[in-house]
Amino acid sequence: MTPENVTCRTIPYSEEWRALFHGATVVGALLAVVSLAGNIVTMAQIRSNRPLHTPTYTAILCLALADAIAVVFRFIKFRAQYLYALVFSCIDKNTPIFEAFASIFTFMTLNSSYFHLVMLSALRYYIIACPLKSYSGVVTSKKIVRLSILCWTISALIGAVYGIKAAMSVGYIGEGMAERTSLIIEVGCVFYFLAITLIPFLTLHVMKIRKMHTYMTMHHRQERMMHTMMVGIFVTTIVCLIVVVTFCVYFFVDGTEPFYLSNVAQVLFFVNHASHPIFYFLFSEVSRKNRCRKRGSVPFDSNTDFASQTFRLRTFHTEESIK
Repeated sequence: MTPENVTCRTIPYSEEWRALFHGATVVGALLAVVSLAGNIVTMAQIRSNRPLHTPTYTAILCLALADAIAVVFRFIKFRAQYLYALVFSCIDKNTPIFEAFASIFTFMTLNSSYFHLVMLSALRYYIIACPLKSYSGVVTSKKIVRLSILCWTISALIGAVYGIKAAMSVGYIGEGMAERTSLIIEVGCVFYFLAITLIPFLTLHVMKIRKMHTYMTMHHRQERMMHTMMVGIFVTTIVCLIVVVTFCVYFFVDGTEPFYLSNVAQVLFFVNHASHPIFYFLFSEVSRKNRCRKRGSVPFDSNTDFASQTFRLRTFHTEESIK
């Protein structure tokens, strides 16, 4: 191998390292498959059940699609060097470029996933705050799809901006970027994700709880379920970002890439993408119906005789709050 083909990082290929590498790869692959399968099942269930062709479930479907695509690119980034060597039978000077492109698409799809998460939260709040307007055609499935396309468009533009940084970091554009500068930008990206995701998500959650208390349509079980969903999504998101910051700080101070933190961060992102269908679909009306059917009870069907139920504001808030 010529000097120009040597990668910028020295990796100790000891037996211990290989065992850790393959172990982390297996764990990551299993979580990626579970996450991908969960999101695909969510999309299939929504598409195959006509009563679920509503704005709320359309938004959940769009979120599941974004998460499924994000999982694919996350796994490519997770083992970019391995996949490159598997395809081209070598690791050469183009390997960092392949990693950079994988990072760009991973960043873009993560943006899209988080944008869809906020879009769904905003939709659920709007339905609770303005139920009559929601019924009058202001919110439709087609409009949700258009908003989803807008989320992808904005994510692509932001991904293109991030792509400049990724290309400069591997010397594809210009003379290259210092490693420490790249790490500082990565930390800035973490705070950017916090700003576009958790801040609006938590704000909308609090506003929704207050609105339902105002309408007196909240009871203890609903509130507990809503808080459970909020805490679950908050924890799975914040933990990923904290590990990324820890990785960057360690790399910045020590000068070496921490293998454990790098792999833990990627694995946690798989868990994060898998959690969305669990919280938003398994806690939905479809799953509740299945559980009630097993118990022999009949749950309220908010999709039956929709026109005759528009005046039942309390029931409407009850059903929407726990979707």
